[in-house]
Amino acid sequence: MAQQARADVEGDSWLRRIDAAATVDDAHVVLDITVTDSKGNSAPRTLEIWQKGNDHRLVRLKAPARLAGVGLLVRPGDSLHLFLPAYPPARRVVGSKRSDAFMGTDFAMEDLSRMTWADRYTAEVIGVESDHTHLRLTPSEDATDAQVDIWVGPGTEAVVRKVEHTDKKGRMSRRLNMTDVRPINGVPVAHLIQVEDVIRGRTTEAAIKSVEVGAGVSDQIFTVTTLEQP
Repeated sequence: MAQQARADVEGDSWLRRIDAAATVDDAHVVLDITVTDSKGNSAPRTLEIWQKGNDHRLVRLKAPARLAGVGLLVRPGDSLHLFLPAYPPARRVVGSKRSDAFMGTDFAMEDLSRMTWADRYTAEVIGVESDHTHLRLTPSEDATDAQVDIWVGPGTEAVVRKVEHTDKKGRMSRRLNMTDVRPINGVPVAHLIQVEDVIRGRTTEAAIKSVEVGAGVSDQIFTVTTLEQP
């Protein structure tokens, strides 16, 4: 029988430390993404991300041309907007819709919009595996996942290296692996992220093409008006 997750002081402390380690004043990232289906067919994407603090983020697809301009906007108060140029205006994304896949990739909108963990999950320490601490997270009631497991480390390093999502049918649905972690202006940044849709047999690989931390990103770009611009 699966172990029942429960919050504990040590687990929640880990989540706060993870959030603190990933906090940036601002950042600008460009990702080269390759989506590979169950038959081995691949499709490229280019994604650009601007972030300020832990409550402002703008995500925008740059390529291919047919998807250019599709974007996500995160603002304070856990507000999330999705913009599809073919179907304006931008619309709010709420509840379980956050777990929907983002434009043909295996990233959920939640993956791309989440900047912190402690405000959305409680955690229990399951154990230590190969010098990485295994945490079992219990999400908010409106989440699609029944539980989320993360591995952080090595040792006391509060950096997420692997994430596994278990749906409400008890199936492990998605797995994310974060590798090639390098410090950028003192912030640990995974330069390669692989997302596996276990149920559909698909993978998405995202490699950082460029990254700036402390890039001087303006507050003015984090608006619905900017999101809706080409």
